[in-house]
Amino acid sequence: MKGPTFKERMVEDRPMLGTFLQIPSGEAAEIAGSAGLDFGIVDTEHGMMGTDASLALIRGCDAVGLTSIYRVPSLDHHRIGLALDMGASAVMVPNVVSRKQAEDVIDAAKYHPVGNRGVCIFSRAPGYNSEEEGPEYYDRANRETAVILQIEGTEGIANLDSILETPDLDCIFIGPYDLSQSMGMPGAVTDDRVLDAMKDIVQRAAERGVAMANFPVTLDQAKRYRDIGVKFLAFGTDTLVLQRAYRDCRKAILG
Repeated sequence: MKGPTFKERMVEDRPMLGTFLQIPSGEAAEIAGSAGLDFGIVDTEHGMMGTDASLALIRGCDAVGLTSIYRVPSLDHHRIGLALDMGASAVMVPNVVSRKQAEDVIDAAKYHPVGNRGVCIFSRAPGYNSEEEGPEYYDRANRETAVILQIEGTEGIANLDSILETPDLDCIFIGPYDLSQSMGMPGAVTDDRVLDAMKDIVQRAAERGVAMANFPVTLDQAKRYRDIGVKFLAFGTDTLVLQRAYRDCRKAILG
């Protein structure tokens, strides 16, 4: 029996843990999945990868049952559609600041009658031929494709209530570092003022049934974010985790 989709799991009570995938190799996704993580974010905003490496990462996620989230570099209809055509389960768009932008993301990520996603029935997502499934494919894609918007600054917070009212929005992902910068304290992601802003976002999203996500890079940050109600945590990046592991090994062995 098929298990719950990623969208369905986001509204469950249990937390989920993942990471950003910036190493352009499918093996990086397989390693994250074999470690028991729930999702991997294919990061084409800051990661050094093109279409071929992105596809390899999505395939690596599929190989180990790791949900693939594709972060596009910007609000670009073509890039959003391409990410989903490659078979990503969710699309994530950075720095959304208005209801209009949120609606544009939905329009690019969903087929008619919800949106206006470009149709290619022979891409990877529909098994290279959606004609075999018929109209049900488009309904299923609309139901199962998750849309995640990043709120990363004071402008987005100012417009948060209207953004949260956008139909078919599944999750708000707080960008703590850009948020701290927009508040005039770049990098101070554990400052009480930044945490208070995050708490406010979490509370308003919870009132509308929208899932919340965040980006801790230390265990202390992860605990703090969980304490304010964030259940969907993208812990660091594969590059950061790998570097720390090697550094800790060197320190333990050589002193």
